[in-house]
Amino acid sequence: MAWCTGGGPGGRWRLRHAVQVVLLWMSLQRCALGCSSTNCIATLTDSQGEFTSPCYPDKYPNLQTCKWTLQAPAGFIIQLSFLDFDLEEAPGCIYDRVVVNTGNADVKFCGPTASGLTLNSTGNVMELSFDSDFSVQKRGFSVSFRHVAVALRNQKVAVSNGNGQVTKVGNSVSIPTLSQLTLCFEVERIGSHKEKEWLFTYHDSSNNVALSLGADQTGMNLIVDSVACSIDSILSAADLTAAMKPFCVTWMSSNGKVAVYFNGNHWAKTCSTSIGHSVPAGGVFRLGGQQSFDGNIYNLRLWNYAMQELSEMNCNVVGNVIDWDNSHWTIPSALAQTDTTLSCSEYSKLGLN
Repeated sequence: MAWCTGGGPGGRWRLRHAVQVVLLWMSLQRCALGCSSTNCIATLTDSQGEFTSPCYPDKYPNLQTCKWTLQAPAGFIIQLSFLDFDLEEAPGCIYDRVVVNTGNADVKFCGPTASGLTLNSTGNVMELSFDSDFSVQKRGFSVSFRHVAVALRNQKVAVSNGNGQVTKVGNSVSIPTLSQLTLCFEVERIGSHKEKEWLFTYHDSSNNVALSLGADQTGMNLIVDSVACSIDSILSAADLTAAMKPFCVTWMSSNGKVAVYFNGNHWAKTCSTSIGHSVPAGGVFRLGGQQSFDGNIYNLRLWNYAMQELSEMNCNVVGNVIDWDNSHWTIPSALAQTDTTLSCSEYSKLGLN
């Protein structure tokens, strides 16, 4: 082109400025490519740390998709804090957005709204996703995170059918031979009633069902040493509802008496076929069974004697065989969920729910 090769002063001036424009464009391209190549698909397992949007504190790139998955060990939740936050603002965050999945809900942010905000996960996994559109770039965000230990009394546990996701009493707990017992727990139903549904199962060393509570086609049963005691007249599957409610069950080998306490009432009956039987020692106690109850269990505790005054049961009575404590249980992280409304939750006692 003549203007690039002309020998006059005007031609040289145009050439110099054309070169400067090209160099500036190349520099901007290198900068943009460097930012857009930032790895922002990551799984973070450190106990604490920070991460930012691409290019922060400079403007984030267009058409960016990022996802950070934060994972903590079982017995911990994740606390995430926005140290700085500035995204394009729009109704419904339809252009640029951050979405935080806390475990049971997605929370969406844009504009400056999240700056200074702290969120807690309900379980031990939290996800933060970031998407930008093709125009209008802002400074982005900076966040910090940390793992926070959670006492089991602040968590309920989903009952699972298995598939590698089974909640069991840990190997450190030794279950003795039981000729009488008291078992207390709270339960809430999630799905509909099933023909067969078991809340918990204890197998002896020969894999026989030594203790279990649940329903089959005949109604509600307490199984003791492979003996099925029908208790449908004092506790039915319909009593297990969507509301979290406490229940206590006692049994004595000497007279076969089975008693149930819930809703402030005490019912009892005799299961004569269980007289003289005992629950063998050294087995494996798990939540659910071959056909598991569809819901959550909380504060399950077991004693090696039959309590008489169950109306006085409270959060501070520790199970002398099994207690609702992290040291007594092996819980897959996906099954535990923090809930501030639980009856013995530290949050509930403080009035923070």
